[in-house]
Amino acid sequence: MSNRYSWLPSATRAPHYGALLAVLLMLIVVAPLVPAERSGYAVEFLFDLVLLSGAYSAAWQSKHRFPLLALTLVTLVMRWTQVFSEHIGYSFGSISITLVWITYAIMLVVAALFRMRRVSTNAIFGAIVAYLLAAVAFAFAFELIELSHPGSFAGVPVGGTESELGNALLYFSFVCLTTMGYGDILPVSNLARPLAVLEGVFGTLYLAVMIARLVGLHIAAGASREGDGQ
Repeated sequence: MSNRYSWLPSATRAPHYGALLAVLLMLIVVAPLVPAERSGYAVEFLFDLVLLSGAYSAAWQSKHRFPLLALTLVTLVMRWTQVFSEHIGYSFGSISITLVWITYAIMLVVAALFRMRRVSTNAIFGAIVAYLLAAVAFAFAFELIELSHPGSFAGVPVGGTESELGNALLYFSFVCLTTMGYGDILPVSNLARPLAVLEGVFGTLYLAVMIARLVGLHIAAGASREGDGQ
């Protein structure tokens, strides 16, 4: 008898992050280029692909399969409700549930990476995915702060659409994560400043830890092959 969940990734192999990485890069690069009057639907469509790709990638872990799929469904409903509603409450709900989803996805990806025993292209893709998702998560956290306390960031669009604000804060998030510090957007409130600092610290530590992990796996795999050869 065929498995009714055969369309899901097998629990015996690691998830594939290539599709999720491609969609994430598309969201980050393409979304800011879409005209403001069309950006709402275009960005939402791209982000839906991120949600679905992420849910599929993590579905190989049986104990997390249904919680993540359920959370993905709730997130999709909340986000589309916000698209068709102008009530600020839906924006807070949509951003909050999306932030929960991204945090959960990052935890699953990082946990999977630390269970891997060899360096592969997929492992590198996974490390990049977690890094990019972290930038998106901080961007949503910044947006929550700006919506609840307007004026928390200097240099963001004033009176623009929510998509324009989101694009500006995503850009700022990557500036913080990579510690480039251009200075065109600045956190000025007591809530925004520590979060920006936290993102910079996270970005630095993540790269150090993940590079050490991948290099360690590569060295261990090389030593194992030499041992087998002897």
